[in-house]
Amino acid sequence: MAPQRNTAAALRDPQSCYLGIDIGSHRTRICLWFDDSEYVVENRYNHNTETSNYAGDFPSALYVFDDDTSTTADNAYLIEGETPNRLSVSAKYVFYALTNTPPDALLEQYPLVHHLVRKKQDPVFKEKLRGAMITLLSVLRDRAMAVCRLKRLRVAKIGLTIPVQWTLEFEEVYRELVSEVFGIDQEAIYFFTETEALARYLFKHQADQMDPNGKHNTVLFFDFGGHNMNGCAFGVARDLGNPERNSFYRVGQKFGAGGGSEQWEHHIDEWFKDTWYGMNHAWPPSQHREDFLSRFRKQKCKRAELREDIIALYARPDDGATCRITLERKAIEDAWQKALSRPLKVARREVARLVSLVESGCVTSPLVVVSGGSARNPAVKSQMMTLCRQSGVHVVFTHDFDVSITYESAMVAKAASYVVSETLTLEQFFARGAAIGIQMKQSPTQGAPRGSPRIWDDSGALLLDLHHQPKANFRARYHDEFKLICDPFFERLPRTRGAGVAANLSYDLVYLGRRKQGTWSFRLSLEGSGDRMELVLKQNYRRRRDLKATAMKTLRLPLYFDGNSGCIHVGERDKTLDELDLGLPTQPNEMGEVDTDSPEESEEESDVDSVPDRASETASPRITDAGTVTGSSNADERGMFTTSVFAATDPWAAQVAQVEVGPIFDGLPRPWRIGPANRRV
Repeated sequence: MAPQRNTAAALRDPQSCYLGIDIGSHRTRICLWFDDSEYVVENRYNHNTETSNYAGDFPSALYVFDDDTSTTADNAYLIEGETPNRLSVSAKYVFYALTNTPPDALLEQYPLVHHLVRKKQDPVFKEKLRGAMITLLSVLRDRAMAVCRLKRLRVAKIGLTIPVQWTLEFEEVYRELVSEVFGIDQEAIYFFTETEALARYLFKHQADQMDPNGKHNTVLFFDFGGHNMNGCAFGVARDLGNPERNSFYRVGQKFGAGGGSEQWEHHIDEWFKDTWYGMNHAWPPSQHREDFLSRFRKQKCKRAELREDIIALYARPDDGATCRITLERKAIEDAWQKALSRPLKVARREVARLVSLVESGCVTSPLVVVSGGSARNPAVKSQMMTLCRQSGVHVVFTHDFDVSITYESAMVAKAASYVVSETLTLEQFFARGAAIGIQMKQSPTQGAPRGSPRIWDDSGALLLDLHHQPKANFRARYHDEFKLICDPFFERLPRTRGAGVAANLSYDLVYLGRRKQGTWSFRLSLEGSGDRMELVLKQNYRRRRDLKATAMKTLRLPLYFDGNSGCIHVGERDKTLDELDLGLPTQPNEMGEVDTDSPEESEEESDVDSVPDRASETASPRITDAGTVTGSSNADERGMFTTSVFAATDPWAAQVAQVEVGPIFDGLPRPWRIGPANRRV
């Protein structure tokens, strides 16, 4: 009897799923997320585990350097794996040639892309690069769609992981290619920095292996990839009675540095070319270069240190005589130093800053988590272990976690698929229970010790939540400052009637600046729907209570949801704050001083006609949801984050008994003082 077909399953509408793509220096992995679980899409054709690609990986190698014109869209990418007789380039580096003007500071960190950038003015070569990328993405699409057809799925959103240093132009090029190949709207494509996506995934799904005893409250992440090292830090707030309600939040800025195993390989290639030229007075053929690099990769991927020379014999192209090339261990070590000294230097700096915060009492029980393919190198792992041990900081390596080896390299792709499934529209963000308050930084009150600093209130007056839009009144003195803060889960916790928005559960939304002396009233409303919404802040001012209130400039503040942080921000994804004029004051400098006074007074309300701007780095909130990492993000204004979360200095650092780490308007963690709201009218 013929098997019965599941008619109900066949006729049901396709279920939404979320696709994560992680293009690495050596390998590419993709993952689908649906039914609150992951499904790693495998490359069934790649069984070569002797190179840097694991079984199931998609190679990242593109073949665009053939000496003749034989390169076509069909053979520019080989799904079966690497071939030793053709010179390749990582797909990750192609973006440097497809963008128009990569920053000089960025290019300086990546010498292996210089030859690509020099050839980018050649339209034929540039089109060859673009065609090769389309071929790679088409292979990924076909495998993902095959799984979707089998499981009745529909890709609703795509999450792409990128280095922290990539700018908006990189995203635009990448987004256009993915949209073209997958046939998906560009607004459904999201970008996540590799380390942040991985951190969110680990907190959600690998917390028991990352921190089995649940004792660490600050986690510093390092991801040593073949392309570069990225990092960021997260704070952890624990609910001892219910670990499922543990919260975590990103602290301060991300950081990164160019360098890794791929650059190590580049320097070996440069050594080979120079050595060959010195012996033969001509540059080596492409097939000889690729063959020698393949020998090096096999040695590099072993779990033991490189202790032997690499010896290869080649026939010279002119006379067929044998040419012996010997790569000695010293040359290997010199190339390693060139490739990895910069990332390790940044790692030492970040660990030192973490230790300084521990010594000042601002951080307790820190943990360092190290991931990435380059972290497997025995020398890298040894240096990180020694660094953390000497600093008194516990360290774990993700490749030591008890996970399937088959899917070990897919961790970042799984993270991207999970994080993109968590993206919300603005309307959904507020419907989930978010609230916005206004917080005041006040001058010392009467009776305070002379020289006491101005401090932020420990809570902000509620201006907007799911059900209310109350008016807030303040009596301000000169130099008093205001900012809007957001608690993403305000409605989830029981609160007393009239309670404000707690500062330690919130993050900074936008700095409003000083207000002149007198009585101020603020009212906030939310206009729009879906993913197109803006805040409308109306302000009234009275110099004295017996005078008529004057309407001040109305601020219209467009919003966007940022997937990296899981938060809303003022602005839009593709513009910086400097590119827009929202009528906002200058941000305070590091000493908390502002450069401009309050907005100019007008007799009538006036709208600020401007589109959303890109939020600057804001402080990180504590979130009472174990699955959501929130905090500041400047994902589209990344630039070169050479400073980090631990770079801040503060005039109150010595008063450790009175401080705690908390948000401040510039996004850098520092000892942060709060006090009672003692002049609210």
